[in-house]
This record gives sequence, C-alpha cells and structure tokens, in this order.
Amino acid sequence: MEQKQQVQKIFGEVLNEMRLAKNLTQAELAEKCEMDETYISDLERGNYMPSLYTVLKLSMGLELSLAEFTAKLDSYIK
Repeated sequence: MEQKQQVQKIFGEVLNEMRLAKNLTQAELAEKCEMDETYISDLERGNYMPSLYTVLKLSMGLELSLAEFTAKLDSYIK
C-alpha cells in the first residue's frame, strides 16, 4: 500500500475512534463541522486526504484542540 493511502486509512481510523468516543454519529459530526455526512464517511473509510482546514474543523467539531487531534493521529502513525 502506498504511503499516502496508509496515512488516509490511519486518519480515517483515528477520526472514527474519536467520533465514537464522543458518542457522535457521522451526521451529528457533519452538522457540527458544517460538512456533508458522506464526506465524513469517506474520510473515515480512508478515501480522501483532508486539508489542514478540514482537520481543524473536525477537531473543533469533536471539541478537541488541533494539537490533541494530531497527537492521536501521530500515535497511530509511529
């Protein structure tokens, strides 16, 4: 698997885990982030590489700092 695809897959796994930890559905997170529910689904399945702005919006929707969000992501990549 290509490195970019691996990162996308890991990002999706982390996003899914953090969303579930906050007891949010994909629809609820999408509404909080002003995104489409299908985009959240695609991110969780590793179909897209989100922009920094998207990661910021997701962290805000999950009520986490950007540092907390990326630290969790970093722990999966190492």
